[in-house]
Amino acid sequence: MNSESDTRTGVLVEYDRTDKMFSNPTDERTENYVTGRFG
Repeated sequence: MNSESDTRTGVLVEYDRTDKMFSNPTDERTENYVTGRFG
């Protein structure tokens, strides 16, 4: 989930197999989140 707007709770930016999400995410926001570069 990514909460970039204060008008909604969050948005699902990517959905895939767990191993792909953590090794080769498609969306840069997912990569930033799983590597701790967010907020």
